Amino acid sequence: MTPTELPADLATLLSVQAFIYREARLLDDGLLEEWLSLFAEDGEYILPIKDGPPPEPAIIRDSHARIEERVYRLSSTLAHSQRPRSRTQHEITNIELLETNQPNEVLVACNQTVHELRPGNPFQVGLADPRSLHARCRYRLKANDGSWLIREKCCFLINREYPIYNLTFIF
Repeated sequence: MTPTELPADLATLLSVQAFIYREARLLDDGLLEEWLSLFAEDGEYILPIKDGPPPEPAIIRDSHARIEERVYRLSSTLAHSQRPRSRTQHEITNIELLETNQPNEVLVACNQTVHELRPGNPFQVGLADPRSLHARCRYRLKANDGSWLIREKCCFLINREYPIYNLTFIF
């Protein structure tokens, strides 16, 4: 191997990082239709209540059809819970490849912090009050024409056992 060549795992890690950073940018910019295109047809978006494998109860457990519905509701209807729309900033750290032994599929872990602000009157509960939500995330990605598609995005919110008001933006 020459100094300009990257080991296969490092090249995979770099492409996965770029993919996850792009996903965060699309969410922060409100480009939900483009974000939806990152999901495989069998993709799922999950925010579990407890640790453990499915079918543990979940705050959100969306199939691809439910993700499409969520995107439609947030971008094309007067969803009261997102009027005004949340401003978010996703911060992603500790991206790690957990499994690369499946052909054309990887399991990835990372930490995410989402800073959220809904502009509005400070006398309205939850408006004009910045908050941060933290999660340990797991992605199952499958290779697709030189990029990746999300087969599963599972975010374990660290405060998931406690009341969380208006979790209608996409983590």
